[in-house]
Amino acid sequence: MRFNLLVCNILLGLSAASSFAGIINGSVSVHEFYDAGSMNVSSDLDQGWHAKSADLYDLSESDIWATSLMNQPEYWFGQIYSDHYVTAGEVDLDFTVNYMGWNIKNPEFRYEIYGTDSADSLTTALALNTTSNHVGSAWTLLSKGSVATPATGSYQANLNFSAGYEYLAVRFRFNGSTLGRGTDYATAIDNISINAVPEPTAIALLGFGCIVTMLASRIIRK
Repeated sequence: MRFNLLVCNILLGLSAASSFAGIINGSVSVHEFYDAGSMNVSSDLDQGWHAKSADLYDLSESDIWATSLMNQPEYWFGQIYSDHYVTAGEVDLDFTVNYMGWNIKNPEFRYEIYGTDSADSLTTALALNTTSNHVGSAWTLLSKGSVATPATGSYQANLNFSAGYEYLAVRFRFNGSTLGRGTDYATAIDNISINAVPEPTAIALLGFGCIVTMLASRIIRK
């Protein structure tokens, strides 16, 4: 009986683990940004966050804090990481706004997410210093858009990926405009994650299989 419970717990754990994509340092526990105008799979895979003018970001409070980039569209931060085809179908993009400056109008968090199976350094380039003509030919756009962030708190965007890929790339930026002549344009983002949403039928079947296994074991013992 204990063995069957152990097997069920392992299976449920593996199921939960398989639905998690691997954004590195999404909780900003490592206080490091790589300074880069662009990145690619060949040289920047699984290294964590990259950004144009990385010294403009402050990670010392375990979040991504920027003070003057709200209305400057050529500044993005992002990363390329191994996904191993885990993230496909219905997907949640989650993040937390820890701080929002009082002099910001219509703030939002912009995102772009790409997938590829290639490791070529040229075709997998992804620029962080431009908004146009920024992506290499090997990347497939999976989702792009923005989430309005009017105040501090947790936010989520429900996305849908057409397919799974070996590698995913993400790039984000703060966006908005400023009010008056104040100087508090700071925004702090934390706990960024991209998670595949498990299908209810798959979870139900796994649970049903565990129940059948334990019942069969009891019948055999009797």
